[in-house]
Amino acid sequence: MFNFYFQNSSTTAAIRAVSFPILAILILAGCGTRGGGDGINPDRNFAPPAPDEPPPELTAPADIARALRAGGYVIYMRHGLTKRSELELESKSRAAGKFSLSDCSTQRNLSDEGLAESRAAGEQFRRMNLPVAKYLSSRYCRVWQTARAFSDSIAYSEALTSDGPVVKQPERIEGVRALLAEKPPVGRNHMLFAHQGIFWEATRLTVQEGWAVVLVPGVYTRIVARISSADWARLAAVP
Repeated sequence: MFNFYFQNSSTTAAIRAVSFPILAILILAGCGTRGGGDGINPDRNFAPPAPDEPPPELTAPADIARALRAGGYVIYMRHGLTKRSELELESKSRAAGKFSLSDCSTQRNLSDEGLAESRAAGEQFRRMNLPVAKYLSSRYCRVWQTARAFSDSIAYSEALTSDGPVVKQPERIEGVRALLAEKPPVGRNHMLFAHQGIFWEATRLTVQEGWAVVLVPGVYTRIVARISSADWARLAAVP
């Protein structure tokens, strides 16, 4: 529950307001915090976490690092921070018949901050030498640019390549679920780089720009961990 205090300039009396409409507005704006170093904020997130999403089971860097080193998980990472000025670019490109996955100028792209943050996070991730059997990426520019900061062994996935802001095709969603349910080899992980829309459609879970969600393959009622871009340095520092 959120408590807000408003003070009229003509009086010193504080009015305490506990208001569901205000709470709803804040949720829609993406406010609040949930694990990780940078919290949850509207600049990172078009779809804030639902109130009933399970909290991450592991929050301490040492616990998360040890779990990932032991393997057995799917790490789903959303692309880095994007340019807010390009929010409507893809829909306009499609309407004009100009959208192309091979032409980054027709897509929403990583911001300068997003590029720098992805590179820094990827450098820390590589330091960990995590046992990852498979790296799969969407073909959108903002996603593969994020993915390549983390690994030189990226393969593209049509299932992860979202068609529009939210994918409704059942076959595409089933393809995403199949990837999320695939068990990696013993002692290793799978890492997927993609979008919020298809993740939500497949799992009813959310992920911010630049964040990763760690799942047990095929289990969407648990979140093992949420990892922010800043967290990778903390994980890499765990002996």
